Amino acid sequence: MAHATRRTCPSCHTRLSPLAAECPECGLALAPPRQSRPLLFQASALDQAAYLQPTRGLRAPALGRVAPVAVEVSAEELSYTDATEPLTQPPPAARPTLDSQEPAASFWPLVRVEATEALILLGVQGLAVLLPSLVMGVSPSRLVTGAWPFLLPYLLGVSWVLFMAPLVLTGQSPAMGLFGVTLPENSPERRITFSLVHLLSVACFPLSFLCMVLSPRHQTLAELLSGQELLSRPVTRLR
Repeated sequence: MAHATRRTCPSCHTRLSPLAAECPECGLALAPPRQSRPLLFQASALDQAAYLQPTRGLRAPALGRVAPVAVEVSAEELSYTDATEPLTQPPPAARPTLDSQEPAASFWPLVRVEATEALILLGVQGLAVLLPSLVMGVSPSRLVTGAWPFLLPYLLGVSWVLFMAPLVLTGQSPAMGLFGVTLPENSPERRITFSLVHLLSVACFPLSFLCMVLSPRHQTLAELLSGQELLSRPVTRLR
């Protein structure tokens, strides 16, 4: 079976090479074979080459070629979505607030807290003065009059620790847990600040009592100075 690429001379019928330009026997000039595309080594084919852009896929949907989908809408739905009638939206649900769950402490619990802590503070300061006087063998009055520059920072540190340690750890001073009062603050820095002003409020209990009487929300001196508020501790409900 002869290959399709073989050809013969039309004059002498000599077999020719596919790339022959003339017959080697009779010298007949031959036309070059027709090719579907130019060869890579033919420089003359560069002038005839057509640089066609590659085909790209459609990036947009075939508009107009997709059959529309029929949607059945009843007359009741059309009347319900009438633009002339205002749409009624349900009222937003009320968010629970801290005040609704934990009401502010009333007047008498705050008075009991500060009065009790004033007595506790007085007892702790008395013990803080009595113990060094017993160790040194002098009377408490002589210790106070002779070493008061060193005694005042000592008493201040002991008194502040009395309120700062429970407030930082539990959010309640020594007497707040007894009367159901708490400080709703999670930041340790703000708890430490409140413990300092609470110590001042307890030490000046008559002035703090006057602030609770005159203020409309019965705020103590510590609440007025710090801007924080003491709240009633929520009572756990049994299910």
